[in-house]
Amino acid sequence: MKEFSCHHKDLVTLPAGFVPKGGDLVSAKFSDGAWYRARVRRASPVKKEAEVTFIDYGNQDTVSFSNIRPLDPKFRALPGQAQDARLRYIVPMDIPSELTSSFSSFVKLVGEESEYHAEAIDRFRSLCEGRKLIANIDHKEGPLLHLRLIDPSDATVTQNPWSCVNVNLVREGLASIDRKGCNYLQSYPLVVKIFKEAVAEAKRDRAGMFELGDVEEDDE
Repeated sequence: MKEFSCHHKDLVTLPAGFVPKGGDLVSAKFSDGAWYRARVRRASPVKKEAEVTFIDYGNQDTVSFSNIRPLDPKFRALPGQAQDARLRYIVPMDIPSELTSSFSSFVKLVGEESEYHAEAIDRFRSLCEGRKLIANIDHKEGPLLHLRLIDPSDATVTQNPWSCVNVNLVREGLASIDRKGCNYLQSYPLVVKIFKEAVAEAKRDRAGMFELGDVEEDDE
């Protein structure tokens, strides 16, 4: 992106009449002072600022209109290097990868009908947002990829290679084994054993949805 950086050194004034709007591909200045390719999520003409996603890195920011420019056509050909990924029952999050779409491996969060749904979302975000995660592809279903999310800064990963965000959410009673959505479970007997142990631990500790005792899992 050296050419991209050089291109923006001479940018000074905002083009007359340019007002970014949702969906636009633009050049936006990040907090480090450099310009990057971005897509406008939403824009406020009143505040003269826009929420953008930097399409090559996946991070988001709110940028003033004065620091946004139309994206030059010559920089539109290369697809964004960061793609959306999502964990089942979770709002989309950006994971730098070449993935088109994905779901979690082996587990699903508690549903929207559960009083623990909001807590599960908040916990997922605390485990993932602002961190550099490794996405391990456990299964491919056409363009759909099933992932285990691994935090390399987590000390337990070096002791247990199966330690991951997915297991942590089950252990905290905020997710369950997805027997209906993961028809490849039987191909991973060791992993199934680990997730069952995590469920047992959550029940023992009355964690999350098991706070008031055992609950029926509709996939069983």
